[in-house]
Amino acid sequence: MKREEPFGPRGLERRRSPRIPIAELEDAVAVVGARLVNVSLYGMMIDSPVPLERESVLSLRLVVLGHKSDVEARVAECTLGASVARQRYGVGLEFTDIPDETRERLEKTLSRLPERARTA
Repeated sequence: MKREEPFGPRGLERRRSPRIPIAELEDAVAVVGARLVNVSLYGMMIDSPVPLERESVLSLRLVVLGHKSDVEARVAECTLGASVARQRYGVGLEFTDIPDETRERLEKTLSRLPERARTA
């Protein structure tokens, strides 16, 4: 896998919603069995020790404010991380099936963050 920037063609941002770094969420959002890097209303990035095939669909358990729900997400991007010592991959996921209640909880959680976190 080649290393790529998190931007689309010519450096244009393609995301529909700002990504919120996990550090800003204070444990309000998590994924069972994966390390969450950031999240938005439409997807998230997780850290993976192995590359994942683009366009594959994953079933994950998302936890928002203690409420667990099963979601499905499409692998939109998988890029090799910058660390040479440990080979890790950043996996960009787009939600393809998320319960309405979970999306509403996620939206409320993300909207409560300070402006600086929402533009990260």
